[in-house]
Amino acid sequence: MNTIKFKKQFITFILALTCCLSFGQNFEGWITYKLEALNPNPEMIPDSTWQKGIKEQFGERGYILQKYFYKKDKYVSQMEIGTQKGFQAFNPKDKLLYSWGMNSDTAVTVDSKMYLDAFKEILESDKTETILGIPCKSVIVKSNMGEMTLWYNPNYFKMDAVLFKGHKYGHWEEILKKIGCLPLKMEQKGFMAHTVQTILEYKVETLDDALFTIPKFKELIKNPMN
Repeated sequence: MNTIKFKKQFITFILALTCCLSFGQNFEGWITYKLEALNPNPEMIPDSTWQKGIKEQFGERGYILQKYFYKKDKYVSQMEIGTQKGFQAFNPKDKLLYSWGMNSDTAVTVDSKMYLDAFKEILESDKTETILGIPCKSVIVKSNMGEMTLWYNPNYFKMDAVLFKGHKYGHWEEILKKIGCLPLKMEQKGFMAHTVQTILEYKVETLDDALFTIPKFKELIKNPMN
């Protein structure tokens, strides 16, 4: 397999596994996050080996940049993985998430109405943190495969859960019912993975509907994990 083809497939795989954060008055604008993949098992994987692999995949920066755009019941994201770029968009009409790489004529689809990782419960947490000067509290989302801690402030990035009714993928409907906004930070552990997604910057602004147009693809591949 040549390097270019491998990188395109890797980006598509990462995009398909990444849960978009898409949760009165809804936030409209964009948010840029830093996504770090941390060593899930330092006792088994030497940290030096892990860091070397991360830089090989993500570049010298060592993390992924994700820029999400939100408008009503639509969202789209742009992802930078080293020198490569990928995209993901939610179509509110068919409830599918489309993920694709730069200049690709193939996309992977995920049915947002389905999720293999069964939801268990959301618990209040005593963890607090100030992010971008915004004081945040947290909740813990428990599922069969692990748990996820979300830091949020209900006065920022408000989103109406009704707009995403049935969005089971990533437990987002349950999360929105609980916090009613986009989180500023998300830490996920389980299934041999440990990721941390943290807001870097944001802007409230009116977005053009054309930004959320999903391209026409020659081939659509259903995510086998969905």
